[in-house]
Amino acid sequence: MDNPIVKILRFLIFFPICFIAMAIVNWGLGHLLIWFIGLSKFWFIVVIIFLGGTIWGLFKMLASLLVMLAAYISPIKWLGTLTISILALINGGILGYNLWTLEEDYTGWEIFGAVVATLLVLELTFALIYGAAAASEEHY
Repeated sequence: MDNPIVKILRFLIFFPICFIAMAIVNWGLGHLLIWFIGLSKFWFIVVIIFLGGTIWGLFKMLASLLVMLAAYISPIKWLGTLTISILALINGGILGYNLWTLEEDYTGWEIFGAVVATLLVLELTFALIYGAAAASEEHY
């Protein structure tokens, strides 16, 4: 892997793949939240109590794995980790800001939903950073 042409190609491929990975994660998060919101109150409570942790854990694991695979493409591991971490923080900030500016005036249930969604976005951001950091570790 000391070939400079291969390193240049990996750099050129790395950044678009990072943006594609973040877009896939945002797409999945949007569909997951829309599915949760679309449930009736009874099924929402049943799913949250019995399956919420499992569903959210699987989503975080898959998102972290996707970002980890994207970080493996970077020829310099610390740069890949740093790039994905910065992108995850920016993405989390934008998603959090957009959650709170959807409506001008939030009421009871909407405030609760926005707080929960903000905490989920924050947790997802940390999972993406962890996935990027895991890619930079060398295991033999």
